[in-house]
Amino acid sequence: MSQSAYLSNYEPTQSYASLSYFDFEQHAKEWQDVISTHPFNHKLSIVLPFCDTDTARKHLNEVAGCYYQLNLPLASILDPDFLANVVRSDTHQFLLHSIDTHLDSDNVVTIDHNGKLVFSLLKSAYESFGIVAEHGQNKQDKLRQKYIVTIDLRDRKLVPNTKKYDRLKTCIESTFPKPFKMIATLVDKGITAIHTSGISFERANWNDNPIDNPFYLVVASGESVEIVWPTSVSNGAQKRSMDITVESLNYISIPTFNDLRPTSLSAKPDAMWQHNTLKALEWIGLANIKANRITANDKPESFVSVYNPPSSISTGSGTLVTWTGLIHPLFISHILVTIKKLLLSKKEMQWVSLSTWGYRDSIYTWESQQHYYFTNGENDYTFLLLSPHEQQEGRIATIGYQMYGSDHIQK
Repeated sequence: MSQSAYLSNYEPTQSYASLSYFDFEQHAKEWQDVISTHPFNHKLSIVLPFCDTDTARKHLNEVAGCYYQLNLPLASILDPDFLANVVRSDTHQFLLHSIDTHLDSDNVVTIDHNGKLVFSLLKSAYESFGIVAEHGQNKQDKLRQKYIVTIDLRDRKLVPNTKKYDRLKTCIESTFPKPFKMIATLVDKGITAIHTSGISFERANWNDNPIDNPFYLVVASGESVEIVWPTSVSNGAQKRSMDITVESLNYISIPTFNDLRPTSLSAKPDAMWQHNTLKALEWIGLANIKANRITANDKPESFVSVYNPPSSISTGSGTLVTWTGLIHPLFISHILVTIKKLLLSKKEMQWVSLSTWGYRDSIYTWESQQHYYFTNGENDYTFLLLSPHEQQEGRIATIGYQMYGSDHIQK
């Protein structure tokens, strides 16, 4: 029976995405903005074609980092020492996200990379809370009877024995007497200048100003550091290491993706380029789940699978590296620059990819984009880095793909 026979007025749910094409170095702000404004990530993976696991481990030998899981009495984040040394730190970035809270039907709480405490509240909690939503409700808020309340914890006037601080603490304690199940991380913002040749210089060793030099990329290390919690929660905070897996992709059909390189980075991509790019992203998705469809000897009957791989493929092996946990954007930036250096150093590699999955129940995703779960909570992105042609002198063409899902609200 066809779908139209039992759902005569059915319209497929639309999902939204952004597809871009740019030079990695000259337009570094493009990928830096995508990563830095998307704070809450639970999975990161890279696909390295024609690269063995030993080489991957050699280039990715950094400690993967850590995060914390805890039951947090929400008022404890207003501890003066915690605010000063963690949330308002000038040298570190702090992230906090409630878990096991469904965005469409529960109260959700986050602290983002800008020190904003954000609540997505049910009507009953909002009416009890007593602090008004700054921007009111949009259509999707009203549909779910949710209210978004934002408080700037970096406000230097938010200190004990002031009306603003005391009222906020009273509102939190009276509305949320029970702890929230949370995950959190704190990372170092200390930056490193990486020359396009691949040489790195720590801040103390800079002889010039790399920030003003087009031959440098400036990235933060993203190294995790210990969190000193308020005494009320310190014993219940469990420190967890990010899980990292390095897996071989053996005897697979690897696309060259040559048809994704326009003759010039300034050329406007056409409809065929967009079609080929989406097929490339489909292949990367299959590689991330180690699907049989990409193996070299896979020949399923047409009634089993109608998938056709991208044109221009060769048989070989590769490596899939995956991190899971609360993954900070600074760590993701560091990994992206690392695989870019790997791509330049290995001529047999024609491309590399990096994919990131956001938490499905984040209140905001790309900073100004309010988000609801709806059908899948999708808020993910992928970068595909293409090796340079000989005439391009080391320039890395980069494709960016942001997946906004079915229910994002643009400010």
